Amino acid sequence: MTRKELAINIYNLIKEGKLGHNGKLPSERKLASMCNVTRPLIREALAILEAFGIIEVRDRQGIFIREKSWSEISLPISFLVDWPLDILPQVFEARLIIEPKAAALAAKRRTESDLEKLRETLAKIEELFKEDKHEKALLGEKWNSIFHALVVASSHNDVLCRMHEGIIRLYERNVSSFPKENAPMPFEKWPREIWAEHAGIVDAISKGDEKAAEKRAYQHVAISQERIYHFTKSLGLKFFVPLTNEHVKED
Repeated sequence: MTRKELAINIYNLIKEGKLGHNGKLPSERKLASMCNVTRPLIREALAILEAFGIIEVRDRQGIFIREKSWSEISLPISFLVDWPLDILPQVFEARLIIEPKAAALAAKRRTESDLEKLRETLAKIEELFKEDKHEKALLGEKWNSIFHALVVASSHNDVLCRMHEGIIRLYERNVSSFPKENAPMPFEKWPREIWAEHAGIVDAISKGDEKAAEKRAYQHVAISQERIYHFTKSLGLKFFVPLTNEHVKED
């Protein structure tokens, strides 16, 4: 069963009232057992449904069915048959639009509390590669997500924050399905480079330099896309073809 087929199956069960008690779906583990598939495949199917606004995944709360009439979502779901499996390029394209502008706004609107949180996150990331912790990759991804969320939060634009939250969730869900044991994750391979890029963004924000903050945020996301491209390529995964490939170079 492909993730497209699984997404359609889950959608039909929700629509028929056979899945989702009081607007909440079972956990990923239970869904995987019910559908007799792996958890990574369930995550990918849920990412598709979330992208179409059918469900909402809330941290530490669960998976919820969005409060929409079925007529509102019946049209987009019909396109699931042609849903592109390479959602990551679309995620990066969206990030290249949102994150640089958010960084520019952060340079203009950030508070001392915002800067304190950003610097604390930088310190946490620096500790990881200095101490060479065993769980470096997992913690690195965690603090990386926190950093990007804090940059956008420093824009003090709630709509941007909400949009970015959904985009990052899609990114994390897709990346989490990769067989990481076969190759080092980006943070494992380039921890100091990633930290330096983050530090440059924070420096521009702290100085109130909107242009520099926007430029550095754009460069960082573009380079991150290049790293993920080469990471997936090393795994033999051919589906990730960047939509914006000016920064992607062949080995």
